[in-house]
Amino acid sequence: MASKQEIEINLKIALKEIGKIKPYFNKSYKVWVFSHLLYPDVEYAGDSREEVIKNYPLYLREFIKQKLNKNISKIAENKTKGRGGRRHGAGRPKGSKKVAKKRIYVPVAIADDLNEFVTSHSVAEVKELIAKSY
Repeated sequence: MASKQEIEINLKIALKEIGKIKPYFNKSYKVWVFSHLLYPDVEYAGDSREEVIKNYPLYLREFIKQKLNKNISKIAENKTKGRGGRRHGAGRPKGSKKVAKKRIYVPVAIADDLNEFVTSHSVAEVKELIAKSY
């Protein structure tokens, strides 16, 4: 079960991602509505702009609480692009860096030979050969 502090931290992250809450008027239903692309399953409709601005964070808080407690469907989880309510410990560990990579283009014949060589030799042999080439 998610703690209140954890929910509040994730709510702040989500509200920062969303930015200013700007509801629009839906003429067919005659209500003010707000939803955001990062949190498509969280939507609030009310009689006035102020009501929507005031109550949308409450609905978002409940969504984040359910997400942290793993009570939302897999479909809703996949549609949600925002980081609010993310899994603790997810992503790259703090302080670690990506390994630098470089893409090179070579003729197909050379690439096939290189691939064959790499798969037929041990990693240590390949590293030794690369080290000798420098």
